[in-house]
Amino acid sequence: MKKARILIIMTMLAVVASCGPAADRDFEQADSGLEYKFHERSGGEAPDMESILSMNMVYRVEDSVLFDNADTGMPMYLQLIDPEYPGDIYEGLSMMAIGDSASFRIDAEDFFMQTAGMMELPPFVEPGSKLTFDVKMLRAMNEEEFAEEQERMMQEQMEADMERADQEEGLRQEYLDEEGITVSPTPSGLYFVEKEPGDGPRVQAGQTVAVHYEGRMLDGTVFDSSYERGEPLEFAVGEGRVIQGWDEGIGMMREGGHARLVIPSNLAYGEMGAGDLIPPFSTLVFDVEVVEIVDPS
Repeated sequence: MKKARILIIMTMLAVVASCGPAADRDFEQADSGLEYKFHERSGGEAPDMESILSMNMVYRVEDSVLFDNADTGMPMYLQLIDPEYPGDIYEGLSMMAIGDSASFRIDAEDFFMQTAGMMELPPFVEPGSKLTFDVKMLRAMNEEEFAEEQERMMQEQMEADMERADQEEGLRQEYLDEEGITVSPTPSGLYFVEKEPGDGPRVQAGQTVAVHYEGRMLDGTVFDSSYERGEPLEFAVGEGRVIQGWDEGIGMMREGGHARLVIPSNLAYGEMGAGDLIPPFSTLVFDVEVVEIVDPS
């Protein structure tokens, strides 16, 4: 297994959230310059070099959280190697035993330029600033144990997805009943609820339309909204540039019309879902408005 050199740098660059720092006192300093503070010493076994560590990890620059594995729903995995330079994060991890929790402070510029291999500092990192890692050491594994761990997690995910698939129809029907929606689905399974018919021409396949919309989960959680962005979405209807439920539903509308689309997962993001926003096997609800047929050809 190759070491996780960049420690999910892409996630880190994309999302910088505000969070209060750990207590700034009581850090000790190693000869290398690494600052460390142990919160719990378990007396457990120290991991072997080259073992694959399973950890809970949060790291941040000043008050800005760059990564928190709790957001991913799974531990952080990293292979323990010899320090690449004095005072790096690997030196800190090598000080820990299984069950320990500790915080480490290292030079942020050294981390980004050497450990992460970046050509220049990210714009939110000031030269001379410190990067703080909060680590809880959960487990150390060899290659075979790590493969078994990954297999177990994949199996658990598959079981969770199967449960969501089994529950989807029932949850969708509960939503329809609560909202008083009695229309029959189209042959594909789409529920089209017309709110205002619109007085413009009917949308035709191949036309470019401008659509305002709000997308929600069945529990009402909004995951996307063109209204919040202040700009409708433009796309060509019937060309697969949007989810299938949209191509079908918008194709049933007129310019100026408003409708609600209740879209089963097989017409949306299916068994894969869409990132962290939309889980697999999720029925989606869209309130849509055809603002304009931009290209009537």
